[in-house]
Amino acid sequence: MPSSNTSSALLSVFAGAICISFSAIFAKLASTSPDVSAFYRTFIGGSCLLILSLFQCREAIFILLKKHFGMLCLGGVLLTLDLTAWHRSINILGPGVGTILVNFQVFFLAVAGWIFFKERITVRFALAVPLALAGLCMLIGITLDNLLTSEFSGIGLGLAAALWLAFYTLIVRHIQVRSPKISPIAVVALVSLASAASMGIFFIWNSTSIVIPTATDGIWLFLYGLVSQATGWLLISRGLPNISTSQAGLTILIMPTLSFIWDILFFARPAGIMELAGGILALTAIWLGTSSQAGAKE
Repeated sequence: MPSSNTSSALLSVFAGAICISFSAIFAKLASTSPDVSAFYRTFIGGSCLLILSLFQCREAIFILLKKHFGMLCLGGVLLTLDLTAWHRSINILGPGVGTILVNFQVFFLAVAGWIFFKERITVRFALAVPLALAGLCMLIGITLDNLLTSEFSGIGLGLAAALWLAFYTLIVRHIQVRSPKISPIAVVALVSLASAASMGIFFIWNSTSIVIPTATDGIWLFLYGLVSQATGWLLISRGLPNISTSQAGLTILIMPTLSFIWDILFFARPAGIMELAGGILALTAIWLGTSSQAGAKE
């Protein structure tokens, strides 16, 4: 049985994943390009958290900049690489295959946890991962033939996004473990702003405009940053230090599952028996994996 601390941490990561699952909704409602939407996601989210940090834990900002400046910058770059690769994979392959590929982060996280943190991989977890991915394939309507006929560059970008996302998650976890008394609010704020800064440099280099077309787009982008970046990653970063790496990755798999559900509810996407069965299978596998890995952390 998981301890109360582990259960609370899992709940925090789970709630954060729910917040981030709305990313596709906000991005779809805003008429800006995917990269510009990603910039405002990190800039607005990071700014909101920085303001909160200045009121609640101002000293934490200076401690983090002094002790973890390099890691904060690295985390920001990794988040930028993840979002950039993922958006381009989506453009090439579509949201279905792109979502499946980025969730291969679970494998990267599990291997990293086993190699670097001596975390055990249980048999139930090993079975839960392919079940979760199979459920996601059913849910989004991806078959092996579809995957094999997709453009190789899109597959490479999707796997790269998964790798960058796994590394980003590890960086946040590393900072929290090394400085457990530092508020996660400050960590997520600085990493988000580092990501926005790196995107800004990229936009300047490519002469990309970041003008928001309408006030309505501004509202959606603000919610994108506040809910998906600020609140979502704040909750996830709070839970990460108290759960295993592979457990965190599998819990976060709920994001694409819920994104599909929101698509059905808000945009009337057709869903048949196969898609609904896939959702049930994915959620069941997520529960199986998280419960089996509760005692795997050492």
